[in-house]
Amino acid sequence: MVTITDVAKAAGVSVSTVSHVVNGTRFVKPETRARVMAAIERLDYTPSSSAQSLKKNVTHTVGMIVTSSTNPYFAEVVSGVEAALYAAGFNLMLCNSGRDIERQRSYIRTLKGKRIDGLLVLESVISEEFLELLTACPFPVVLMDNEAPTLASVVDDSEQGGYLATRYLIEQGHRAIGCITGPADHYQSRQRYRGFRRALDEAGLVLEEAWVQAGNLEVSGGEAAIQALAAGPRRPTALFAFNDLLALGAIGEATRRGWRVPETLSIIGYDDIEIARLLTPSLTTLRQQTDRLCGEACRLLTAAIAAKSAVTEHVRIAPERVIRDSVCAPPTDLH
Repeated sequence: MVTITDVAKAAGVSVSTVSHVVNGTRFVKPETRARVMAAIERLDYTPSSSAQSLKKNVTHTVGMIVTSSTNPYFAEVVSGVEAALYAAGFNLMLCNSGRDIERQRSYIRTLKGKRIDGLLVLESVISEEFLELLTACPFPVVLMDNEAPTLASVVDDSEQGGYLATRYLIEQGHRAIGCITGPADHYQSRQRYRGFRRALDEAGLVLEEAWVQAGNLEVSGGEAAIQALAAGPRRPTALFAFNDLLALGAIGEATRRGWRVPETLSIIGYDDIEIARLLTPSLTTLRQQTDRLCGEACRLLTAAIAAKSAVTEHVRIAPERVIRDSVCAPPTDLH
């Protein structure tokens, strides 16, 4: 392996001179620089990135802690973040936490050891203990799709999204509307429920509590919600599923029971994951603008890294309604 000493000998200069040429830390005469660069090319010398990082106190590496990169929405965000950071000259270190505080603690310890320049966090739930760990980090931290007063954040405006989804069902003529929520401690689920209730209240509609089914934001949660509704005396004509996986499960289970979607039951989702347009029927949903979410989060973080300071800005991004085939006017008779 070629070392900086080998380059110095080949160029007939000191090791420190080679270091100044490589790192641009001091003026070197053009003819001397030319000899050093020629030796570097001839010997195919690659400077040690870790040594350069120690001197410059930067690693051009960003960490990212995510609940699970196997979730289609999270996977899309991770891909967008990686592309944005690469374009800005940064590498990404990805950590899947599974919402486990010990794993979160371990990952932060590891990322500190790797001397990352900044951290992105895409967690649906942030505990007080985890928030304390993030607040104490020696590098800038930006939350994605979650908020905390002490940290910068970029979030989808899920309350407005919940309102828009429910308003669309109302505009189609639905009055018996239910929803499939996420877990009670899920930040965006709480926001979507607030928007859902706001739209119902604005329209003067009464919500039957039996039509509010708590899901796990997975396909199985949508299936379980339909099973519970089928066991009740009445069922809604429309459902707002708080993410597309819940909607996918609900459509599948409803179809197996002979309920026609959307003729018997209209369903609207949230996220607009890739499979949403491929379903039968294709899914009407709220699209999170993941390109803007990723771009804004990376902008905040890289600006803080360049300024060597914390960042406290909060950015809210409006979702968009995507009209497809899973919603229509309600049936005139229920059975």
